[in-house]
Amino acid sequence: MPEDPFFALRDRAFDLAETGRFGRWDQVASALKAEGFVAALIARLHDDRQAVMMISRCCAQAQSRA
Repeated sequence: MPEDPFFALRDRAFDLAETGRFGRWDQVASALKAEGFVAALIARLHDDRQAVMMISRCCAQAQSRA
């Protein structure tokens, strides 16, 4: 069964956040767009406040480890 594109996007957002290269959600979103993810899916994730908060927290934690 193929993976839902939204969940693939969300997983990739967390992967990017954990690299320590990004400080904020909007930077992760820009990277996702550059990787070719559909803008509507990025907007859907953006509307999920809890997910954005968690991705932002991952960014901050990854940068503090660097």
